[in-house]
Amino acid sequence: MIRLELIDVPDEVWDAIEAVLDLGSKERHKIAEAVRLGFAWNFAHESGGGDPWAPLAPMTVRIRRDLGFAGEHPILQRTRELKSSLVDPNHPLNYYSEEGDAGDWLMTFGTEDPRFPLLHAGGWISGSIPANPLQPQLPGEWPAAGGGGVMHYVPPRPMTVLGLDSLRRLKDTIDYVLHERWQRLP
Repeated sequence: MIRLELIDVPDEVWDAIEAVLDLGSKERHKIAEAVRLGFAWNFAHESGGGDPWAPLAPMTVRIRRDLGFAGEHPILQRTRELKSSLVDPNHPLNYYSEEGDAGDWLMTFGTEDPRFPLLHAGGWISGSIPANPLQPQLPGEWPAAGGGGVMHYVPPRPMTVLGLDSLRRLKDTIDYVLHERWQRLP
């Protein structure tokens, strides 16, 4: 939210400020793309907010190799579906909404992939968790529903926390959009 308080300002000044802050759909799209690029950067660098993701467990590496995938890397990208659901606005599981008006826009990004909460925040999984329809049931990785009390810890791998480089690119994009908007004022 942008908040600006001025005293004794003519109406035309307020009109100009509102015109700059009333972003059009193309301008909001540019900003949204900068955020999505930050998410893509996290996957490419296996980090969130600048902190590296925890390495995969040896059992997970072994299972991946047995299935014909690369071992330790890339993390969270065996099928690329989770990444796509965050960075591709046309992906069926991508979630994006925006609401607001001049100077007060809220953009919400996410995914409806059921794996996201656990993989993003980390936590314990057990055989009592409902089966994930998007993930093959692999021994020790995603236990089938009702399968006993085996517990596995999944370390957090924050995918939507932007690091400093991504935040700088986002700031540069916002600066550019606002500058271009200012230049088009009558």
